[in-house]
Order: sequence, then structure tokens, then C-alpha cells
Amino acid sequence: MTPEPEARSRSRRMRPPPGSLRAIGAYRTKRELVYGALRDAIQAGRLRAGERLVIHAIASELGVSDVPVREALFQLEAEGLIDNQPHVGATVAGLDPDEVRDVYLASSIVEGATAALAVPHMTSRDQRHLQATLEHMDAAIEVNDVEELARLDQDFHRTLYARCPSAQLLELVEQLWGTKERVRTTYPTRARGRASQREHRAIVSAVQRADSTGVEALIRDHLRRAGAARSATLASPEH
Repeated sequence: MTPEPEARSRSRRMRPPPGSLRAIGAYRTKRELVYGALRDAIQAGRLRAGERLVIHAIASELGVSDVPVREALFQLEAEGLIDNQPHVGATVAGLDPDEVRDVYLASSIVEGATAALAVPHMTSRDQRHLQATLEHMDAAIEVNDVEELARLDQDFHRTLYARCPSAQLLELVEQLWGTKERVRTTYPTRARGRASQREHRAIVSAVQRADSTGVEALIRDHLRRAGAARSATLASPEH
């Protein structure tokens, strides 16, 4: 993955701003600590496409030597999160519209299956929470509160999947959400708003009927539409 020309030109002078990297607990080695901090910063959008990752600066900020930073950068490069350019060094990788579409396609499959397994275990309290979240989302749309809408959307989907008995599927959902969050924060676009809400309400209706197959199909369609809208926006001349 190659940063856009403008991002690449910026990369020669940009450095991760102080405070971008946050050490994350529960890592066994210094390489894992650096890897976790960098990956979290990239996925959360604190490090943007084209930003240069300077080994000495990262090592100093996280209180480690250069060696674990180099090892972490190699791992992040293998995962496609950073690029290594001759005479430029390591920079945060960009995402193109096809990659965004693929991420949402994978999400539609994984999240659909996760919800289908969760439905038989959902409680009436879960259903009330889904309905209340929809109402809060309506209010956020009315005042165009994009950040609150994104938070509520994640809460809505997290509630849909929480009762899934497969830890592996839940872990995959979290990984895909990390990538989608990077897309959202790095390339903000206009939310689908009311169209998305109609799809959410259809999902809740299927949950109330205990229709696992219907929920899976609706979530797949919902996320495919979201991915198509996002990738189409990225492909527009404005981006």
C-alpha cells in the first residue's frame, strides 16, 4: 500500500506528535509493547496516512531501545499498516477504495455470523437496549453529532454480538473494527444517517422475532452498503 502523493510529500517532514503513542498493558516483551502502541495509534487515527515513524523518537517516547521498535515496524509492515520507502523510511500506510470495500465485505461475513449465533442467547433487556440506542442515534442524526453517532453505532453492534458463544468470532470482530475505525478517523465522510437507521430497525425487528438467519442476512447487507458508500466517497475527486 502506497500513501497518496500529497501524504508522501508530507511524510518527509512529519513526525508522530507527542502523546500519539500510549503504552498498552499486558504485553510480555518490549517488541509487543511497541507493536501494540503503534497499532493502536494507527487504528485510532492518532497516526495518519503518510506520517513518518522515526525509530529514535518512538523509542524515546516509549522508553525502550531502537531494537524492539525496528522489530515492531517489521511486523506492522507485514500486516500492511506501514510502508517502508527508500530515502523516506517507515510511514503509516494509506488505504485505497478497494481495500476499504474488502474490509467491509469481511466484516459483513464475520459480523453476520457472530450476530446469528448471538440471537438465541439475547435477553429482553438486550432488546430494550437496542431500541433505546436507536432512539439516541435518531437524536444524534438530528443535530449532526458525528462522533456521538459513531459511538452509538458501535454500542448498537456490540450489543448485537455480545451474547455470541464464539470467542474467536468476537476477536475477529474487534480486529475488523480496528481497521474500520482507522478508515473512519483518517478519511471522514458523510454518515449514511437515516438509510442506516432503517437497516438498523430491520435488524432489531428480526432479533425480536428470534430470526437468526434474517439477522445474519440483514447485517451482511447493511455492512456491504456501508462499505460501498465509504469506498465510493474515497474514490471521488475530492479525496
